[in-house]
Amino acid sequence: MRTITGLMLAFWFVAAPCRAVLQPQEIALVVAEGSRDSQRLAEYYCKVRGVPVENICAVAMPAGETCPRDEWRQAIRPAIRSWLAEHDPDRKLKCLATVWDVPLRIGAAEPDERLQAYREFLTGEYQVRLESLRRAERTFRDWSDATKLVAAPESTSDGASDLAALEKSLEKALQAAQAENKQIPDPARQRERQMEVQQLAGAIGGANILLQALNNQLTAAPDSAEPLKVEFHALRGRNIGLAEIQGLLEQQAPGIDRDAIRLAVLDRAAGWLGSAKWLQEQLAAVAKNETMASFDSELSLVLWPEEYQLLRWQPNYLRNTYDGSQLRRVHPTLMVARIDAPTLALAKGLIDTAVEVEKKGLAGKAYFDARGIGTREQENVAPGSYADYDRALLATADGVREKFGLEVKLDEQPALFQGGDCPEAAIYCGWYSLAKYVDAFEWVPGAVAYHLASSEAKTLRNPDSEVWCKRMLEEGVCATLGPVYEPYLTAFPRPNEFFALLLQGEHTLVECYYLTNPYNSWMMTLIGDPLYRPFIPRGRRPR
Repeated sequence: MRTITGLMLAFWFVAAPCRAVLQPQEIALVVAEGSRDSQRLAEYYCKVRGVPVENICAVAMPAGETCPRDEWRQAIRPAIRSWLAEHDPDRKLKCLATVWDVPLRIGAAEPDERLQAYREFLTGEYQVRLESLRRAERTFRDWSDATKLVAAPESTSDGASDLAALEKSLEKALQAAQAENKQIPDPARQRERQMEVQQLAGAIGGANILLQALNNQLTAAPDSAEPLKVEFHALRGRNIGLAEIQGLLEQQAPGIDRDAIRLAVLDRAAGWLGSAKWLQEQLAAVAKNETMASFDSELSLVLWPEEYQLLRWQPNYLRNTYDGSQLRRVHPTLMVARIDAPTLALAKGLIDTAVEVEKKGLAGKAYFDARGIGTREQENVAPGSYADYDRALLATADGVREKFGLEVKLDEQPALFQGGDCPEAAIYCGWYSLAKYVDAFEWVPGAVAYHLASSEAKTLRNPDSEVWCKRMLEEGVCATLGPVYEPYLTAFPRPNEFFALLLQGEHTLVECYYLTNPYNSWMMTLIGDPLYRPFIPRGRRPR
């Protein structure tokens, strides 16, 4: 039977449920009111792609690439909602395209009462687990010669604690308790105490530590009794199930309701210690006030009520995992793509190139730049980890080569492709050169590429910037995607999913993106003609 990790590694080739491909009349263009270039580019797109000109929505926009959150909330969002209510009362529009002079990103919001309530919830839960860990440390001391141990750390005045020091103290106290237990002369009492020690250690470290202990026993004694092996495999299966639940919860927006469940799962999987570490991370995120977003990602939720949580992200209910879900009807979500580039000529070129390439199909080579972090044989790889996404690149390379017959070059070394390494590049995905494009490619017209790194779409206008999205557009890429701020790795569409859909040719660029994009109200943006289909099946290509 294929393992969970094996399934995750596989090239995603299951087509999304049959639905009509996005049509020109289902697109509206959002332009900057008063910008002649913005209006003309939108009109040009309408002419070339057959979008009705009445589908142009002009809204007053601030100058520059960053829109203040208050201006988005109080002026721009209401204006777009009003336009949609008037021009699309039956909600037939499925996609919005932002064009030249529409801001690229939205700034952070001022902290509000909801954020304060969330912070108080996290702080309270953190303190509960710290106290549980201190009680456990004291119990271990009672079971050992406590005079040999260093005192456990206490809370500081602000409620924080040196969790790392407490973890070390717990480890020493546990070892001392185990050593003391071996000295108990009564075998029955020794077994009873050992069970008590294991139970408390399990509460501290969760199923993870119990699984590690069982694995150590089996490694030391491969011929162990069958019940021990059965217990190991049962606990391993439970751990995989808990990891899957955590992955599903991670797709939901942060908040008290989600995190109460998340903590219950973490307590079982990673124990009080794992939960406390996660709570530390969440409190750090709250302190950073991660309420900024790309303009386009926030625009996807323009039909939602305004009360949704801004801290970090909201789930993308257009993703293939939500097919048939009532959540799509409750949370109407629009696809959004950006027809934009460092220059107006390049932005117009995205349209012209897409139309021309569709007539004959995109031809060229595929390049995938892994880093040697993940291997095909690894199991129990944490979803969203570096190893997980590195394995996704391996799966993408294998799948593109096997399913579609393209010539593929895969690099599994830590260094990136260098100058001259990538001729005739039609497809690319790799990582990690932060805000420093590496000119290794000779892009063919129509190329689709993205780079896994933070803030690679933070600007399209700064002439001195070397961020990957801007530089790839300047060098000839026709479609790309990236974050406008610093996201988490899980914010990126998995390359084995995105490119599989793109190569199948049954969906437009924007549909491929939204079927695989994990989050909205977050930091990613898609740049390119939303209707672009570089791999339309031969018999259906336009003439």
